[in-house]
Parts: sequence; structure tokens; C-alpha cells
Amino acid sequence: MKVFLTGATGMLGTSCNALFTSKGVEVKTLNREEIWNLADLSFDPDLKSGQAFIHTAANTNVEQCELEPDACYRDNYLLTEGLARVCAMIKVPMIFISSTGVYGESHNEPYREYSQANPTTHHHRSKLLGEQAVLSASQENIVIRTGWLFGGNFANPKNFVARRLEDASKAAANGVPLFSNSEQRGCPTYTLDVATRLFMLITGGHRGLFNVVNEGGASRLDYVRAIVASAGLSIPVMASPADTFKRQAKVSSNEMAANWRAAQLGFSSMPHWKQRLNEYILENIK
Repeated sequence: MKVFLTGATGMLGTSCNALFTSKGVEVKTLNREEIWNLADLSFDPDLKSGQAFIHTAANTNVEQCELEPDACYRDNYLLTEGLARVCAMIKVPMIFISSTGVYGESHNEPYREYSQANPTTHHHRSKLLGEQAVLSASQENIVIRTGWLFGGNFANPKNFVARRLEDASKAAANGVPLFSNSEQRGCPTYTLDVATRLFMLITGGHRGLFNVVNEGGASRLDYVRAIVASAGLSIPVMASPADTFKRQAKVSSNEMAANWRAAQLGFSSMPHWKQRLNEYILENIK
């Protein structure tokens, strides 16, 4: 089996590369220049030999997307549309990684795949447009909605867990508490578990839209407190309202989701986020 992978140096891409390789899959990675050339129909004929094209690369700077929407839609929508067109032409199934943030603010419970999407930011609108392009290009394609990802190398600047541990160390040195958003909720999700579920979907011949998140919901406050506790730190983490953080992006206060479709198809539940977070942190700080 051979798959092509974009965003291989990102958190999820790193886990996909490692997991698929461990399963004996040949993984061929593409850099940013190569995927833009591919979207412009300039591509290596070897792509036709792939069993899947996994697109994890994205513009993930939610705040910057509000300031530069054209760049956001170019990266997350137009590029994705071009890749979907090429994959359909060469008959290689495409997997697109989207976000549970596309659901918006319609209710307070975890969203199912049948919940209406009503994104509240440019980032999430661009991801929804990307989803639509992928699903309309071929019935063989898969869209994954996930969020609040943790995993990969602690040195990655976008590693939320590692950066919060740095914040905790600085706060402890200065004798002050940490503050975290007590209002926004989501499902912290381990990238290796997403990669594992993705492998199962591809090899099982599944298609269409799937939520892929670890079990259990949390506020940002709960999440940061769990990060600090798993690292064995005693620094207090205090609740702070969402408007304290002065964000450009009006991110939904509820990004929780349930793996409803996978459950209907007989998939077992994914592990609880607290268990996986604790394992991930202990593995990286030992």
C-alpha cells in the first residue's frame, strides 16, 4: 500500500507518517511547492499508484486568518479544491482534515455529523469550503472533522501542550498563577489516535464525513489544568472569561463533537482524552 501525505512535518502529519509506516505502508511526503504544483495540474505520474492522498497541510493560524482572509481561503479552500480535482482525475481517494470548529454556535451539546455547519471565523469557513470541494469531487473521498489536537514533537511551535508547560514553568518562577478560558469547550484529541482511526477508515473502504475526536469534553481551563497535573506541577490554573483574551477570531464557544457516524458503523470508542494526554506528557518529559 502506498499513500501520499501533505503537511508531514506538522503535528498530525508526523503522527500519520509514523503510524502508516509502522503498518508497512509506503508514505511519500509532498512539500508546499509540490502540492501547489500538483493543484496546478503539474504532477508526478507516480501519484496514480497511490491508494490514498492524505491532505493534512493547512493554514491553521486562526487569528491571522481574520486579518488576511485572502491568504486563508487560498490555502484552505483553493488549494484543497485543486488537489481534489487532481485526485478525482487520477482516481485516487483524497482525505481532507477539517475542524470541529465548522459547526459554529448552534447548540451546547457535542455535534454529530448530521448537525448543521455554521462557521463563525474565516478559518472555519475556509475549511468548510474545502470540505465541500473534496466531497463533491468524488464519492471515494473522506473528510475528517477533528480539533484541539495534541501530539508530535514538543519542539513544534504550535504544540499547545508544550507551550502551556512552558507558561506554567514561567508562572511558577514568578510566583503567579496561570489563567485559562473557562468558557470555550472542545475535545482534546491525540494525533496518533486520529492517525489510527484514519488508517482504519482507509483500509476499511469507508467514505464521506466523520468526526474523529477522543472521548470526553473539556473547557480550555479543564484542559490546561490536566496538562499541568500530568506533568506533576503544582502551579494553580485560574478561570478567566473568554473576552479576557481579546481574540481577533470569534471562535465558537462549543467545538465538542461526537464520533456518531463511526459508532453507527460499529467502530469501538476512541480513548478518553485525559488518559491519552497523560500518556503523551509522561512519554515526553521522562
